[in-house]
Amino acid sequence: MGRAADAGTVPREEAQGARNALTRAGRVESHRPQFMPMDDTGLQQFLDFVLAQYVSQGVGELDREKLGGLLELTYQTVSDAADQLGGIAAIRDAFVGFQTHLYEPEAERKA
Repeated sequence: MGRAADAGTVPREEAQGARNALTRAGRVESHRPQFMPMDDTGLQQFLDFVLAQYVSQGVGELDREKLGGLLELTYQTVSDAADQLGGIAAIRDAFVGFQTHLYEPEAERKA
């Protein structure tokens, strides 16, 4: 088989990445009610941004080391983010807290 036969196929890595993104998107949607009934709209919007990064880029976006960069992408500086979102502790607690729900098994969520 030559290149012409393969022209319409998607490379295996790309196909795997697309499947993973769909899996991540499904996980976000099915677990969203567990971590999004927050009263703080600003934190909700930031977590929506983080979740979009997670879906498109992968689980590495949820690393605590990425938090500062994610805040800077959204708010220009970590200080501005802290001022708008209720402080570093509140941001960190929300960032870490939703992740416990994101990977919670279905059975535990219903209990």
